[in-house]
Amino acid sequence: MSSSSMQNIDDILSVNITTTAKTPTRDYEVKSHEYLTTFLHWNSTEQSLFVEDLLKSMDSSQHGYINSFLSRMLRRDFIGQLSSCGLEHLAEKILEYLDEQSLQSVELVCREWYYVTAQGMLWKKLIERKVLANTQWHDLS
Repeated sequence: MSSSSMQNIDDILSVNITTTAKTPTRDYEVKSHEYLTTFLHWNSTEQSLFVEDLLKSMDSSQHGYINSFLSRMLRRDFIGQLSSCGLEHLAEKILEYLDEQSLQSVELVCREWYYVTAQGMLWKKLIERKVLANTQWHDLS
């Protein structure tokens, strides 16, 4: 994969959501970096437990802020972003595992998703996969 493709993937995966406008203290900046470094050295289970403990210690206004942040973060359109960065083949790879109902729904999401479905010939691949899986079709080839 080329370095420009890797940069495109990094851009897609990065979270670029504006948060609070308040300026943190110097103490916060030093300690938060230290805490984040420690956090990143933990395994996934330890990270999840720590975040759970943090959430338990927050008040409802902080929960609202976190909820808003996570909602925006989780609504990112990976398929559309991959397509717009010239990485349609990755979007196709993700979508080609869908069943017929899901594939039909995907086509209706937006133009970019329809385009990925059409250009990737995902319906053809789905039919081929179904034919290969069905023993009735084996004798015809």
